[in-house]
This record gives sequence, C-alpha cells and structure tokens, in this order.
Amino acid sequence: MRTELEPEIETTTDKRAVRYALLIALANGLGYLPFALTIPILPGHVTGRLHGGPAEVGAVISGYALTALLSRPVSGTLMNRLGTRALTIGGAVLTVLATVCYPLAGSITELIGLRMLLGVGMGAMLAAVGVWPVQLVAKDRQGWALGLGGTVNYVAIGLGAPLGSLIEHLVGTATTFVVSGLIALLVIPIALYVPEVRLSSTSERADVEQDRALLGVVLPSVALIFTAFGFAAVSSFAVAKFDALGIAGGAVVVTAYSLTVVLLRVAGSWIRWEATRPVELAGLFLVEALGVALLGVSDGLGPGVVGGVLIGVGMWQIYPMLGLFVVRSVSERRRATALSTFGACFTVGLAAGSGSLGLVAQAAGYRTMFLVCAVCVGLGLLVAVAAARVARID
Repeated sequence: MRTELEPEIETTTDKRAVRYALLIALANGLGYLPFALTIPILPGHVTGRLHGGPAEVGAVISGYALTALLSRPVSGTLMNRLGTRALTIGGAVLTVLATVCYPLAGSITELIGLRMLLGVGMGAMLAAVGVWPVQLVAKDRQGWALGLGGTVNYVAIGLGAPLGSLIEHLVGTATTFVVSGLIALLVIPIALYVPEVRLSSTSERADVEQDRALLGVVLPSVALIFTAFGFAAVSSFAVAKFDALGIAGGAVVVTAYSLTVVLLRVAGSWIRWEATRPVELAGLFLVEALGVALLGVSDGLGPGVVGGVLIGVGMWQIYPMLGLFVVRSVSERRRATALSTFGACFTVGLAAGSGSLGLVAQAAGYRTMFLVCAVCVGLGLLVAVAAARVARID
C-alpha cells in the first residue's frame, strides 16, 4: 500500500502524479463497468424471468439513481474521516455484492432493492474516485483531473453495452451478471497501490470567505443542472425524434456527441487550454445551446449529427471548469463534500431534464422540446458566468 501524500505541495504536476491520476481514472471505469455491462440485459431479465412489464423495467433500471444521488454528498463528508481509499474499496465491494446477486432476486421488489444497494456502492465509489485525482495533482492539472471520470465513464458505456450483450450471448444472463460484478474487484488493487491525500486539521485555509465559498459551490452546481438538460435531450430523445420522422439510425447522434467529448478530453492532455474566463465559458454554453437547437430543427441525420458534435464541444469543458470553480472556492477540507455534491447535481439535471423535457415533447413535439432545452442551457450560461466571477480564477 502506498504512503500518504501531502496536499498541493507543488504548483506544477509531475509525471508520477499524472500516472496516479490516470490509474484512478482506470479504477473509475472498471467500477462503472458492472452498471454499463448490465444495461442491455436487465430489461430482458425483468420481462422474461421476472415477468415484468415496461413500468417494472423502468423501475429496475432507475432504481439505483436515488440512492446513488443521496450517497454522494454523504460520501464526500465521510471522505475527510475515512479517506478516498476506504470509500473506493467499500463502494466497489457493495457494487460487486449487489451485481452478482441479481440472478438470486426472485421478484421485481428484490431486484429493485439490489439496484438501490448498487446505487449506494456506486455513489460512494464514484464520489471518491472523482475527488482522488484532483487531490493528487497540482493546480495546473486540476481541470484535466476533473474531466477524467466523465471521460472513462463515456468509454465504459460505449464499450459496456455491446460487450454485455456479447457476453450474455456466449454464457447466459446469470453468468453475465456475475462476471460484470466481479470486474469491480479490479478496483481494489489499484486503490491499494495509489497513494491518497489525507488532510490534517491544520490544513484549513483561513482566506476562504464563507459567503464566497457557498456561492462558489451553489452557482456552479445550478449551472451544471442546466447544462445537464442538453445531455438529457441528446441521450433520451435524439433517437425518438428521428424515429418519429421515420428516419432510422438516430443513435449515431448520441455516438457523435460521446465521441466528441472523449476525443477532446483526450486531446486536452496535450492541449493546455481551459475556459476559466467568463467569456470563454459563455462561448461553450452557446455552442452547446446551438447544438441542441440545431438537433431540434433538423429534418435529417446530417444536421442532427452536427448538432450532437456541437453539444459535445460545449460539454467538453463545461463540467470540469465548473468543478474547478468549486475546487478554488472552498477550503481543502471541504473539497470532498463540495465536489461530491456538485457531481450529484449532474444526476439531478439529467433526471429533471428527462422528466420535464419529456412532458414538453408530449405536449408540443420534439422540435419545441429541443428549443426549450436550448433556452435552459442559456439560463445555465448566465449562472455559469456569475460562478466564474465568484471563483476569480486567473
């Protein structure tokens, strides 16, 4: 087990810290794979073996979300006492136990209970591995570190869904659940190897103003909720919009969005530009809003794909930059709680966006729904600019 490190001793990140951060990102992806691998096979398991319907499928698929959302801020508070390593390992163990027990669930209720347990485990683990890379690097790489988790999760979802279907075809549903769960055990040796940063009681920064700290968390979190509406629109309704137009292949829009985010964040390892100024950040929100609007008014896949790419370009840096504002606005001892709460707000935005935009689409059609979503992203722009001014990052 690696020894502990002192927080932010250097102002420039060395190669060793970058390597450690990448290892934690790998652990993030491995811990997310049990969720990604089971996405395509859970619906069939519910409707087949458990004799459920569409409503039961929805309840099972979303069953993890509430406990994952609630456990992330709690995990952030616990991190100062237990450390990121303990939360990561504990969350991974819960994720394994919940997933491998899926075949043992004899009813919809039991399966939902296991999904809620999964949410607790994933909430704790993802909160820890989201904070850990930021603690390992110096200020010059914190924005990059904040984007690592989302990048590997996009990759995990992109690879996990087809891989889960393939494994099920080869070995059956029950074995796929077991294999998917056991993959999360690979998180443990990584967590034992990478050093963690433990903060002493004397590490509290005295120069952090309480009012500024509160605004520094609330404003980026609200802006993140609004920007998550764009993700909700493209992930939940892009395929449905083109299906309604009689155009097959709408999933390519989602792929274009995801690949854009992943490629730009990978390129960000070498392109050292961060949208920390209000004007630059506003530009990213405008690009996202433009992409959402273009997706809404498009009558063909070509413009729709361009819209997906534009949404990806906007969201490439929005999450890590808003997270960076949170990091720079709070003291080191409050960082874990603040970042965990901030990360949970993306889930809030995704849930609120999917629900409210669905109602708009039902009432007024998909075109109007996407335009309303673009306006919501515009509201996020206003809040994000205020957040950038509060954070005052040079």
